[in-house]
Amino acid sequence: MGQSEIGIPDGKAKRRPNIMDVARLAGVSRATVSRVLNGGIGVSEAKVERVLEAVSALGFSVNQTARHLRKGHTGSVAYVISEKHEQLFEDPNFGIRVKTFTQQLEKHGLHLLVSVAEDHQEEAFLGNYLTAGHVDGVLLAMVSSGDPMLAGLLQAAVPLVVLGRPPDGLKDSVDWAAMDDEGVAYEATSFLLARGHRRIGTITGPLDSTSGQDRLQGYRKALGRSYRKTLVEEGDWSLESGRLGAEALLERHGDLDGLFVASDLMAAGAIKALRRARRRVPRDVAVIGVDDSAAALTTEPSLTTMRNPFEETAEEAVRLLYDRMSGHSLEPQHVVLPSQLVRRGSA
Repeated sequence: MGQSEIGIPDGKAKRRPNIMDVARLAGVSRATVSRVLNGGIGVSEAKVERVLEAVSALGFSVNQTARHLRKGHTGSVAYVISEKHEQLFEDPNFGIRVKTFTQQLEKHGLHLLVSVAEDHQEEAFLGNYLTAGHVDGVLLAMVSSGDPMLAGLLQAAVPLVVLGRPPDGLKDSVDWAAMDDEGVAYEATSFLLARGHRRIGTITGPLDSTSGQDRLQGYRKALGRSYRKTLVEEGDWSLESGRLGAEALLERHGDLDGLFVASDLMAAGAIKALRRARRRVPRDVAVIGVDDSAAALTTEPSLTTMRNPFEETAEEAVRLLYDRMSGHSLEPQHVVLPSQLVRRGSA
């Protein structure tokens, strides 16, 4: 049956077929079509088959947006990152998470919205938008201590999953998925110690973030009594902060022979600084990063790094969020994923 046979004359603008068109073609009621589209419970196999044949013949598709709105939902999930715009697009891992979130949410008929907040003012504005019913759930990354948006989302009971360990005061009251940041730093630093390196520095992530704090803690735990505050430089995940951090460490410790850097991108910047200082990698200074990102393959030599399970973490985050949105989850759930060392030329 062609489009002209559902009340649209040939040569005129064609409209999309609706549920009544499907019902007429299948010879069933509108309610029967609706039940079939929602799982077919209580409908005979013969009627289900007729409805599905009519759906196929007409090219009918369900308007998911309208369906969600009728049920009080938007069909959208926000992925919110608290980070400077220029650093976000420098991040080689951003695209991996967006791709994985999009693929996983599509399985549930949900769309992904990406939003960035650079400072507390933007976080407050975005928090007001997210708590006003514009999205069904939120995936929140780069949470820092004192983040007003996280507290506001929890107070408004918006379904929420945090990527990374939340701050101590909130970690038990929210769903979250993270890599074992402390374990990652401990393993990397222990590897350098086992290889005979003794003057090991670190360039941390931002210390107002839990990942920055935890990676510093793991480094400190591995060194034990050998830990020295003067061997620590704080970075901000950017290439430039890695370069500056390495220069500062070399200025204070000319005998530096090992370096654990809290991200691959910062490690790439650190290797540039070491090269300018005529320090050979790994012969003079062994370097280990974190992420196993594309940046690890751009350095010379290629970067030894701790693999960050970005795809697995994103998949777990969507699972947790869907459980929360569906009401399947009562108590907050926490998922901590392991890492492993990827050995290349820098250590």
